[in-house]
Amino acid sequence: MKNFMLAVAVLLWLSGCAVADAYRMARYDPNEYELITGIRAEARYYKEQCNDAVVSKMNANKLSLDIMMFELYSEHIPRNNALIKSAKDLREIAQGLDNQYTHAAKVSPAFCKIKFESIETSADRMQTIIGARPR
Repeated sequence: MKNFMLAVAVLLWLSGCAVADAYRMARYDPNEYELITGIRAEARYYKEQCNDAVVSKMNANKLSLDIMMFELYSEHIPRNNALIKSAKDLREIAQGLDNQYTHAAKVSPAFCKIKFESIETSADRMQTIIGARPR
């Protein structure tokens, strides 16, 4: 009987922790999900255009602005610290590519593709995190 009571107590404690964790987590936000999905789609599309330096420069600038929009949108959502940090990291990647096009005489298509691929991969991970949030 003691083992049964102990098992019930542990089960209640564990389920209570899960509820507390769910409460401390940011809720699902369809706007946040849409923004990160757009960033991921743009990065996927733009990496195929890296052979054209003029178009790639415009794409890098556009994506950098879109990521800034995502970061600004996400930064004031309560209990969203992990995603806020990820958004800052994503912005640094995009800003690095944008700065390269601004300051370098020539940017290699391989560098461009690698950066857009990194942005796409990061956005995919962030999309998974946002999509898994409680509704």
